[in-house]
Amino acid sequence: MKSRFSILSIAVITLFAIGCSVVKPGTHAMKWSPYGNGLKTEQVYKDGIVWHMPWNGVVRYSVQWQTYTENVAVLTKDELHIPITVSVTLRPIEAELAQLELEVGQNYYKNVVRPEFVSLTRNIFASYDYKVVSPKSPDIEKEIFRQLVTKIEGKHLEIDNVTIDHIKYPQVVTSAVDRKLAVEQDIQQKDYEIKIAEKQAEIQRILAKGQRDAQQIIDAGLTQKYLQYKALEVQDKLTNSPNTKFFFIPMGKDGLPVIVDTGGDGN
Repeated sequence: MKSRFSILSIAVITLFAIGCSVVKPGTHAMKWSPYGNGLKTEQVYKDGIVWHMPWNGVVRYSVQWQTYTENVAVLTKDELHIPITVSVTLRPIEAELAQLELEVGQNYYKNVVRPEFVSLTRNIFASYDYKVVSPKSPDIEKEIFRQLVTKIEGKHLEIDNVTIDHIKYPQVVTSAVDRKLAVEQDIQQKDYEIKIAEKQAEIQRILAKGQRDAQQIIDAGLTQKYLQYKALEVQDKLTNSPNTKFFFIPMGKDGLPVIVDTGGDGN
């Protein structure tokens, strides 16, 4: 009896274990009866334990935002092939999970979103020249988002955003850009050197002008009377010298006194 009771207990516990499903946070579920009425859409279960018969099960859907990334080769308006990486963030609409399961299924991104997303990305990039792709990235993202929302309308999904993650330009383009940047750097360096030379020349002109102005001031101050005055100062100093004999002729041709040195022997 005890053995039978133990076996029965184990069987009951096993049935209960098989007959429960755990719904994790961020996930919703619906009961599914493969041998009965199929999907039961009257109730959607959130996180927790869902009890059901062992031969039945549940269909789970994540209702969290999920990001899908694609590597797409696009052809720009000027016929340049550019590999790009784009991402779209979306999730199921919680109130429409039953319709999503019945009409689209759990592979909604692969079957519904991805074909439209990749096609729109190629078509929209084809409207832009490669040289404006980078500065126009925000506009391109908005346009892909706008058209994708329209394309999947009624598919029970909502889109949060579209992002251009990476643009890889061909080697010929990057080489041309590098050469252009090198030339621009060289031009900037030459402009800098020219400005330095101009500043140095300006400094030299200012110094020369200062010297010229100073000389003009000196020349303007050397009047005849001033020179005569300075000559008289020299005469006064010489007359006080005990070892030297000088004769002073009152006025020379330039109006200054002429000093004659007798050599100190009085002859």
